[in-house]
Order: sequence, then structure tokens, then C-alpha cells
Amino acid sequence: MVVRRTRQASEDRGAAGQALVEFSLVVPLILIVFMGLVEVALAFNATVGVNRASQNGAHLAAIMGNQPGADCLILKEIEEDVYAPNDRKKIIEVLIERTAMVGNASYGQQTWTRTPLTPSPCGLPDGTDVEVPYTLTVGGYPERWRCTVLKGCPLAIDEDPSTRPHSTVDNIGVSIRYRHVWATPLNAAFDFFGGGNTGWTIVQRNIFRIEPTL
Repeated sequence: MVVRRTRQASEDRGAAGQALVEFSLVVPLILIVFMGLVEVALAFNATVGVNRASQNGAHLAAIMGNQPGADCLILKEIEEDVYAPNDRKKIIEVLIERTAMVGNASYGQQTWTRTPLTPSPCGLPDGTDVEVPYTLTVGGYPERWRCTVLKGCPLAIDEDPSTRPHSTVDNIGVSIRYRHVWATPLNAAFDFFGGGNTGWTIVQRNIFRIEPTL
């Protein structure tokens, strides 16, 4: 009787030990899957948020046309449209482009690079100034070059003569480059196996036809 109880107790301890080993093997996998789902959800949310900001910026660009200060208003709009859980400080640059409607060609662009430590004063269309954390690094499509006339516009005096002629109103696109970083320790797990990184770049662009004035 004593031998039988001892054997049963030994088998129970063995089963408990096996269950503990299986649990210790499964829990890390469950945590990795859970963190993966969180990362995918946050990345998807970042993509949607950046795309929304790009869409609103391009729509505003189409409305503003060639009004002085349009770029400043576009940048201000984008800053307001990127909010938690996304971080506007992760925006790398904003491109305001003259493009083909399908987006397969760019005929000139303004590149606004984010410089959060040195915000620049920027003049809005109403004559007021606003500080934006961007610096113009490529000035290839200023407001005055944007065509808002249905029958087309001649090239501006200081416009590159090799630029595609404005045969009608321009198509204007706003592209945002955003750096999405890992929000969970999942990156550390990948880095342990030599495949980690600090995040990835999301690029979203939307194109609208400038609203004609004539």
C-alpha cells in the first residue's frame, strides 16, 4: 500500500514537472504573438493616421492653390492631424509636389524637412506668422509656380525652363515620410537573433487637382 502511494506521488510530481516545462515553453511564444499583434495594430494605425494627414494636406493644397503662405498652412494642418497614439515628432519630411494625377511622375517639389529643435517662422495667407518645426531644404515648387487656370499658365520668370508646361491646372500631391518605432520589447527579441531594427519608414502620398480660379 505504501509502495503504491509512493509511486502515485512520484507520477504526480512528474506530471506537474512536465506541465511546468510545457508552460515555460509556451508562454514566451504567446507573449511574442501578443506583442506582434500590438505592433501590427500600432503600425496600421500609424499608416492610417499619416495617410489621413497627407490627404487633408493635399486637399488643403488644392484649395489654397498659389496663394502665398499655402505651404505654411499645409504644414500646420499636418501637425494638427498627427496625434496620439502617433507622434508628430516622428515625421521626417513633408513633400509638396506637382505630379501626374496617377502619381507616376513628379515635375517639381518643395521638401520641408522636420527640424523640431529650431522651429522656423512661417507666414500664413492671412498675414500672420506661425512657427513650424520644418525647414525648406528643396524649393522646386513654390506657391507662385502653381497653376490655377484651366487654360494653363506660362512658366514663371524664375521657373526652370525644362519644367513640364502648365497646360491646365496643376495636380498637387502631399507626401509624408514618418518613422514608426517599436512600441514593445519585441524588437529586443529579434535583435537577440540578429534581426532587430529601430523601426521602419511609412510613406503616404495623396494627390488632388488644384481648384481652378478661372
